[in-house]
Amino acid sequence: MARLSRAAALSAAVAALCQGALASEVAIRTGEHPGFTRVVVEDPSIRHWQLGRTPEGYALRLSPGQRSFDLSKAFRLINRKRLASLRAASESDLHLGIGCSCHVEPVEVRPGVIVLDIHDGAAPPESTYERPLPPPGTPALAQVRPRSRPAAPTQAYDWRKADAPQPTVELQVGMNQPAVDAMRQSLVEQLSRGAAAGAVDFATEVPPAPTRPEDDAPTPHMQVLREPGFEPAAADRPQEHLTAAGSDCIADDRIDVTSWSTEEPVARQMATALAGLTGEFDDIQPEALGKAVRFYLSLGFGAEARQLLATFPGVESDRPVWDALARILDGERVPEGAFAGMATCDTAAALWSVLSDPPSGTRSVNSPAVLRTFSALPTHLRRHLGPRLAEDYMARGDPAGARAVQDAVLRAPGDAGQAAVLTEARLAVAEGRPEPLEQLASVSGQSGPTGAEALALLVERQVAAGKTPTAEDVIALAAMLHENPGSEIGRRLGRAYRLALAATGDFETAFARRDLAPEADADVWRLLADAGPDSELLAQAVLAREDKVPDLPVATRRKLADRLLGLGLAAAAERWLDAAPATEPEDRLLLSRIALQERDAAKALGTLAGLEGEEANRLRDTARSRLPATPAGRVPPALPVPTAVPESPAPLQTQGPAPAATSIDGELAGPLARSRALVEESASDRSRIEALLGQPGQ
Repeated sequence: MARLSRAAALSAAVAALCQGALASEVAIRTGEHPGFTRVVVEDPSIRHWQLGRTPEGYALRLSPGQRSFDLSKAFRLINRKRLASLRAASESDLHLGIGCSCHVEPVEVRPGVIVLDIHDGAAPPESTYERPLPPPGTPALAQVRPRSRPAAPTQAYDWRKADAPQPTVELQVGMNQPAVDAMRQSLVEQLSRGAAAGAVDFATEVPPAPTRPEDDAPTPHMQVLREPGFEPAAADRPQEHLTAAGSDCIADDRIDVTSWSTEEPVARQMATALAGLTGEFDDIQPEALGKAVRFYLSLGFGAEARQLLATFPGVESDRPVWDALARILDGERVPEGAFAGMATCDTAAALWSVLSDPPSGTRSVNSPAVLRTFSALPTHLRRHLGPRLAEDYMARGDPAGARAVQDAVLRAPGDAGQAAVLTEARLAVAEGRPEPLEQLASVSGQSGPTGAEALALLVERQVAAGKTPTAEDVIALAAMLHENPGSEIGRRLGRAYRLALAATGDFETAFARRDLAPEADADVWRLLADAGPDSELLAQAVLAREDKVPDLPVATRRKLADRLLGLGLAAAAERWLDAAPATEPEDRLLLSRIALQERDAAKALGTLAGLEGEEANRLRDTARSRLPATPAGRVPPALPVPTAVPESPAPLQTQGPAPAATSIDGELAGPLARSRALVEESASDRSRIEALLGQPGQ
């Protein structure tokens, strides 16, 4: 059984390693060289690879499969002269679209690093990579091990057929040693694998024997390749900028928003821009229309620019780009717009791509291009777009990028606006600095989305600091929630509203409105555990048997269990501790107190085993005092609890006050524990009275 369990554990470990390897991501790097384009495929988990022809170029198949390809930087340093496209066709195939009369020469420089050089001209006639790949699932030739040859049948020696003496065979001891045979077999296998993978080519003719002594020198049979680097100053650098998918990035001159307006008064510029939109017979003038649309966009008037485009249809020069810019300026997200997939571009398109579709933390972003373009925008556009861009950076876990955006907004002279104050407060929270609560309070009184977000953030920070929000703020949050249902601002307001209700003592409503912001559950439970009244604690924290224990931090669960234990509800307190393993000393101390309250002194001693400290020693002494001694000096595993009424009743005490109900460890118990003790004493007195009345002669 031990051997089987060890084998099962080994199989599980191998499966876990294989699963982690299969989920790896293959890094793709490219570079231009004089005469060829280099593509480097790198992943340490690659075991075998195949290269073959496809209708569009070549296909590289990696095994094991189930992997993804990182193509975000594939076209950053190259053009499409040779490599026209690069895409992942399946979970193990990478397709290379060839845009010229070229061929690919692959080299595996080391395990896990495959170099694909795209050379000009046709492939050599003997190239094995011009054939199509086998269907998916077919193993590579290097993975196919030949079957072992069957052993030749041995014939027994028959002396009757030995008419003539057999020739003697000279035994070459030096060439038939087991070590030499094993080495020869290993070399044959490795050379066969290399030939199947295309890394080894066998000579078709034997070279002639040397005729001179100097020709008998050893010839090199191995070539050590250098690292698959790229030329730092290649002559054939791409003049255009490409996305990760190989498409063209929008050029800077097409989205140079800064140059679309001048320093003249806006009214004069508007009159000039809107003049001459139509000519004779009301013909649309494309140049005048484009100038007017660009002017509106430079002011940040997205709706006005879209209205112009809708009023004068038929101009298709840069209409998709202008429409995407207009929607972005109006605060919309345009994931499928003209800037889709351009976050890695080295042009101004990177900024508008990030604003149109904020990438997640796993997607690559050309942050220098984004910040460079944002800093060059006019002041009013920086103040308009800065808060949204900074928030995207913070959501992606990049507070340094958000700080760079905020600095670009604050550099401009004059008042940065209420949105900048809100952004500064969010940055203070992200950077761990004191929040400007006074400035937030001044902004929260304003109308509009900025005021709503400022109020939500102000209430959250007040609750986090232990302050109680005002009744006016709670009412304002409820009103703003009614105005922003189902939006991002509504979600933030819902979280702040739940926290405000809990902080003001209305835990019933705070728990009932979980639909507003489920992510605020942990904070609401923390507020209940810290300062909630006993009535709310009993209503919310005493769970039914079928209720699931909420997934809360350890400190919150420990606080709830401690408060319930103080109220004499040991079973309810134990449920909060059973939700997670009790490994910390604080949890074990609580469990021992629960066991003592449940009159299980032996369990309390077992829980305290190995714990040191004043509290542990006090609980240990209390538990030992509760254990009845046995004749042999041993202690029973558990303290017996009497369940039947004693046969001979004790004398009835009718004078003196009732004894105060105390806990097991001698401390004053809670009101429920005292009530329970009174009920038990009343039942005991009743049984004694009934026993006295039942005695004969009374």
